[in-house]
Amino acid sequence: MVFRSACALGILSLTSLPVAASSGAVELAPVAREPAPIEQRDLNSLSGFYLAGRQAGISKDLSSAAGFYSAALQKDPDNPQLLDRALLLNVASGNVTRAAELAGPLLEDDPNDQLARLARGVHAFRAGDREKANADFEAIASLNGPVQQLMGTLLRAWVMADEGRPARASSLLDQLDSRASLGGITPLHAGLIADAAGLFEVSKEKLSVAYNQEPQNLRVMEAYARTLARAGDKEQALKVVGAYQSRSRAVSELIAKLKSDIEAGDVAPLVADARAGMAEALYGLSSLGRQSSIRENTFSAAFLQLALFLTPNAEFPALALGGVFESIEQYQAAIDVYSTIANSSPLAREGQMQAAINLTIMKRHDEAIARLAALVEADETDVGAATTLGNVHRSLEHYDKAAEVYGSVIDQLGTVPQHFWTLLYYRGIANERLGNWKEAEKDFRQALELSPEHPLVLNYLGYSYIDRGENLDEAIAMVRRAVEQRPDDGYIVDSLGWAYYRLGEFEKAVRQLERAATLRPGDPVINDHLGDAYWKVGRKLEATFQWAHARDNDPEPKELAKILRKLEVGLDSFEAETAEAPATKAADASGEATTTAQ
Repeated sequence: MVFRSACALGILSLTSLPVAASSGAVELAPVAREPAPIEQRDLNSLSGFYLAGRQAGISKDLSSAAGFYSAALQKDPDNPQLLDRALLLNVASGNVTRAAELAGPLLEDDPNDQLARLARGVHAFRAGDREKANADFEAIASLNGPVQQLMGTLLRAWVMADEGRPARASSLLDQLDSRASLGGITPLHAGLIADAAGLFEVSKEKLSVAYNQEPQNLRVMEAYARTLARAGDKEQALKVVGAYQSRSRAVSELIAKLKSDIEAGDVAPLVADARAGMAEALYGLSSLGRQSSIRENTFSAAFLQLALFLTPNAEFPALALGGVFESIEQYQAAIDVYSTIANSSPLAREGQMQAAINLTIMKRHDEAIARLAALVEADETDVGAATTLGNVHRSLEHYDKAAEVYGSVIDQLGTVPQHFWTLLYYRGIANERLGNWKEAEKDFRQALELSPEHPLVLNYLGYSYIDRGENLDEAIAMVRRAVEQRPDDGYIVDSLGWAYYRLGEFEKAVRQLERAATLRPGDPVINDHLGDAYWKVGRKLEATFQWAHARDNDPEPKELAKILRKLEVGLDSFEAETAEAPATKAADASGEATTTAQ
């Protein structure tokens, strides 16, 4: 049986409404909506709209910010700063038509504004006006900078391809200065243009260059495999796909479909026309923000929205845009974007799982669980979705349900592959919390066999042994090795300090717990542990300070009761009352409850 692991693009709020396209048709834009803020009558002034737009920008609500700045612009239409900000935010929130309208006045003030030319040129190209589009793209290419040269030339090449001049387009890309080629992006697009035109010898040559430079780039690999198959070399196409698959953990639905299409001899080009090619170029350019003067996620969102304006059903720009919104904590916006991916797409499950992760972050746990459960029910071989479902249950302390989900996946796998060691680790945590120690110990030991010396497993198993008073020499060695690998992980350092505490080595415990508190100053468990250690070495005033700090940092309710009692009567009396050591838990380092399988 073949198993897939969903390859999450991010773990990490706006409303989608129809927006009129330049052709006059009405299509769904991933984020854009009517500027509702204009209806707030108490803001009916330039300064009110401006300040509201600025606050929305600080809050990273791109669509609201676009509405406020657009409203401010109505009060001061010749203000170049307002024009610039309104245009950027309108593109980033999906309202490309409005941005294209703003581009004219902005370019009168600054003819070199690249985003204004880009928005206007893309809008013109979609409307069928190649001449206007090419003029703006040529102006971008003439700007002083390798990114601008690359951007403008790529887009001009696709205009030429749309005019039926693929050879001229390929030649134009060949003329790009090597500094502006930025890896394999120019041979990739030269090959895509040739492939769409049926020039297979040229496409194979160009895409081979791109593939040799970036064999792990999924889009490059897919383009190369498709052109090989379309040129009649099915065997080599399958080898290219197989090589990618062997280097990648994920055996995705997209790869499975690609192989099936190649074997069936039913292979379409990666991009079918110039609009799709231009969208692919913008998708590739969206990742250049950290390599150029483009520093804001807003610009990445703008490029991806332009790609989706050209091809609204493009899955890769949608997934990437969702990731951008996650990075700026606009989780509902990300969910809205993922929801635009058609159910028939090979990437639909990817989007649905990411949407569920965002629902979890928003604490809409029931919705997240329902989505993930539906994914698992539809395909029990999707290890990523099943593992994420188990992790959500575990984060909610539904340990019995989590253990059941993990166990079902493990049973389905039969022999757990090395890269799915986290399944055993996660089930071990769930079993330990349920009190099923023998089962938990077995899971942790098996996880260590698959991932030897992994600090998370060493930490959890070692700490658990110490907490139980078992295998103490091995246990303390495990925790020390975990700290050696992650010396700046406050949770793991806390485990070592608490291990010393449980062994009665209080001075050593203080040294480690003080360091853990420095690394994680606001963690209530670490503060509580440090307070106990201070008390044991006679530093009672400092102990009460640490307990008070733990109390004020939102500890678990059952731990809060213990902390309050220690503040009231001290540790000695508290231990006498409870007749047992303070209850603690091993640190589930770095809070991985909602991550997908690695």
